[in-house]
Amino acid sequence: MRYIVQNGMAYLVFPSMRHSRFEHSLGTYYQFEKIREKLERVDIGREEVNLVGKLALYHDIGHLPFSHTFEYSFDVLKFLNRELYGEILRKVTGEGTGKHTAKLHEYMGMKILREMGESEVANLMKDVYQGGEASELASLASLIINSKDLDIDRLDYLQRDSYYSGTKYGLLPADRLWDFEITKRDGKYKYLFKLKSIDDLEHYFLARYHMYSSIYNHCVVEIFNRVMAFLIAKLIADGAIEPEDVTESSRFLNFTDDSILTLLKKQRGEKEKEYTPFYEAIYMRKKYARAMLVGEVAQRLKSILNDDSEAGEIYSELVNLKVLAVIGANEIEMKTQNILIEWDEHARLPLEDSRDVNLPSKRYKVCVGVYDAGTREKIETLFKKYNISLEFRNS
Repeated sequence: MRYIVQNGMAYLVFPSMRHSRFEHSLGTYYQFEKIREKLERVDIGREEVNLVGKLALYHDIGHLPFSHTFEYSFDVLKFLNRELYGEILRKVTGEGTGKHTAKLHEYMGMKILREMGESEVANLMKDVYQGGEASELASLASLIINSKDLDIDRLDYLQRDSYYSGTKYGLLPADRLWDFEITKRDGKYKYLFKLKSIDDLEHYFLARYHMYSSIYNHCVVEIFNRVMAFLIAKLIADGAIEPEDVTESSRFLNFTDDSILTLLKKQRGEKEKEYTPFYEAIYMRKKYARAMLVGEVAQRLKSILNDDSEAGEIYSELVNLKVLAVIGANEIEMKTQNILIEWDEHARLPLEDSRDVNLPSKRYKVCVGVYDAGTREKIETLFKKYNISLEFRNS
């Protein structure tokens, strides 16, 4: 994990964002230690608390080169080479090519942990990330590590990524955010905060919202991520990356960011015309002209892209254009279903039910990048079929 960058291609926009998954994993474990005593007050044993700590440390162990960007490559690979797409997914997940309950790196994490002899941690990871058996321990670990709203994973990466990006969004009151108790409602563990914590929770959710909108889903970052994802898909389709590099632990552990960059230089030497656009974007930082969609139009387009039967024409055209055009769609939503507020000694209400709390609304964003003027015309024509007008900018 020392050689897997945390935020994909974000360093091409925010140059200091070269920190690794290893650093983040240590930081997540550090956050666990800060709240360990709260878990020990819950009715589970010390060994079970230690298992939660191990999962905090190992939760990202299955990440592939360039982190989530590698997973984006499967959006392209399914249209570039359906057979290889299915082979890799079957070997990693043990399932078909339908909707999966966990992400690729989570499946790989379970596999690696079992091969390390950490089957208990692997089973807990499965319960937490795949929604397996709803045991007491899985419910608690899900809250602390993968609650989707406030957890030690997010609290580490928001602060760390904010620092390395040079932005101020992630300057969070971390100690105050851990001023909670763990309680139960409807058979599931929840955070219970005092009324005085509302300002700190608002700060956290707004900070997280702006980190996603302005950093993680920044349009230039998104376009570079999609170029890298297309490169990875092409390397797989061309046989430069073999399925075993992704699925077999003995090869996976030596499969790093440098592996991809080295393959890009090698392939460009052998197939210059096919790989030059990738090289120019990733090594020379050639920026694509970009168009950004938000609001109802972005929501409609994201819905189309999420449906293989509807997205086929768009992705087929992208494949035909050979990375001269890329697209990325995101949905930003702040969920708060695991947080209760103690309004007084008689009332404990969900944070989301309070009219006194200001939470950001859901936001949709789609970014389209084009390599040159000729590609721009083709993409504009394609999107007119969906009654979508694109306005590109170069700066």
